Amino acid sequence: MRHGSTVLGEDVCFRGSLSFRDSLLVNGKLQGTVETSGHFVVGPAGIVEADIKASQVSVQGLLQGTVSVAKKIDLQKNSVFRGDIRTPDLQVESGSTFQGSCIMG
Repeated sequence: MRHGSTVLGEDVCFRGSLSFRDSLLVNGKLQGTVETSGHFVVGPAGIVEADIKASQVSVQGLLQGTVSVAKKIDLQKNSVFRGDIRTPDLQVESGSTFQGSCIMG
């Protein structure tokens, strides 16, 4: 994450639609839809149930939903992903959990 990023802290619960251009780190709970030309990050304490369209996604916590990524998604150690991914580039670190399907191209 770069300088100027927005953070939803552990005490935040958000339900609805988010649209942004830069970067967002979620360490709280988010349910709904996300659309961004930027980087969407589910932090270690993050719990996200959402349909996501993003340039790049990084998962460190729990993400459940349908994800469409323009550049890359990475599932980092101890992350849990449940759902479907469409991406040109998928990185799955040892120690992560992936339950679902992936279409690459």
